[in-house]
Amino acid sequence: MTDNDRIEKFKADIAAMQVKTSGNVAAERAASTLGTLLMVAALVIGVGSFVQAGSQDNALDQNELIILGFVCVSMTVIGAALWIRTALVRFWRFWMLRSLYESQAHLDEVVKAIRDRG
Repeated sequence: MTDNDRIEKFKADIAAMQVKTSGNVAAERAASTLGTLLMVAALVIGVGSFVQAGSQDNALDQNELIILGFVCVSMTVIGAALWIRTALVRFWRFWMLRSLYESQAHLDEVVKAIRDRG
């Protein structure tokens, strides 16, 4: 049995089990994209504000730019958390489906062995 045959059999068996194989795809894709864009934008703005703060003579303007830089660092952390969350949800969903499929296959083997025995 080739890998493609195994994959197709897995897909067919999961469809036959009638389990939910994915969440709201559009929402997950949007959350992942938002997390990525938030990280990139925050990094660009944050680095720019820290560079600009180093060239300012006025201490008040310099403090505002440093605060903006720290806000951007927190935006980067939030964006990374959002992206990691969506990636882990997809992975865990696949892991649970695979586990469900394997336990169902094992249970079918046990039932067949009991029937053949008796």
